[in-house]
Amino acid sequence: MKKKKTTSSATTAAAGDLKTLIRSHSAFFDRLVSLVPPKFYISGAADDDRPYFNGLSKAAKASLRKQSRENTKKSRRDRFNPDAPSSTLDLLHQSLENPNPKNSSPNPSSGSLTYEELRARLRQRIEDLRSGRNTRPKPHETHKRKREEDDDEEIEEQQKEEPKEEKLNLNDLSYGKIKTGESKKKKKKLTKAQALEKAKRLEELKKDPEKGEAITKKQSWKTAASRAAGEKVHDDPKLIKESIKKEKRRQQKHAEKWKERVDSRESSRKEKQKTRSDNIKRGSSRRRQGGSRRGRRSS
Repeated sequence: MKKKKTTSSATTAAAGDLKTLIRSHSAFFDRLVSLVPPKFYISGAADDDRPYFNGLSKAAKASLRKQSRENTKKSRRDRFNPDAPSSTLDLLHQSLENPNPKNSSPNPSSGSLTYEELRARLRQRIEDLRSGRNTRPKPHETHKRKREEDDDEEIEEQQKEEPKEEKLNLNDLSYGKIKTGESKKKKKKLTKAQALEKAKRLEELKKDPEKGEAITKKQSWKTAASRAAGEKVHDDPKLIKESIKKEKRRQQKHAEKWKERVDSRESSRKEKQKTRSDNIKRGSSRRRQGGSRRGRRSS
């Protein structure tokens, strides 16, 4: 009997010691928890309720900013409320008692989005842009297309105007020239001396009583055709002589001007050469005089 009593008392003492040990450990951990700020220990605390704005629209950002300001004001008021839980341990007990708070909404889109959700949205947006990147015309492509359309319109207008020009070119007369349809080589233009000799021969042939009338008629027709084509006709020996004299006078005048220019250039060159040689002589004489003076001073 004594042995049974001793064993039962030992077990009760051991149980009492275990409870005391557990209580002491619990109190120790509670004190440790109370030292940690709530925002680092409890998820969803008032101080940690900061929304993640990246990837949201302007309206969603504005609503989340407003909600965060209200939460900040509420947390400041709760600090001075004696009935409100202030320590980390009290907030932990409150969260354990109310696992589903009233503020939490089942719809995740109403609250702040997580980092993974935002990344998923970004990936989806990139895929949408890649799939539809060739559907939207780029600005330089639109300008290029517009230029091509304008070029096509100009080509069509030119093609419409070309037949009109061809019809006009089919006419026999253009700018006073007669088209005979024969492709002849261009004749070399006669000099004034050759034209004068030709005019003198024609004047002599016109004086012939047998052939003079026919030559005069033929020459008059040729002169009329040449003047109608816009060509100058030199058939008067007096006028040709006057033009030759004028040209000679003009050439003589140009030659005189050229000679004056060459003479003035040569005279200016000689003057410069003379000035240079005079300067050299003057400098050498000065150097000689300076050397003689130094010799006298030294002696």
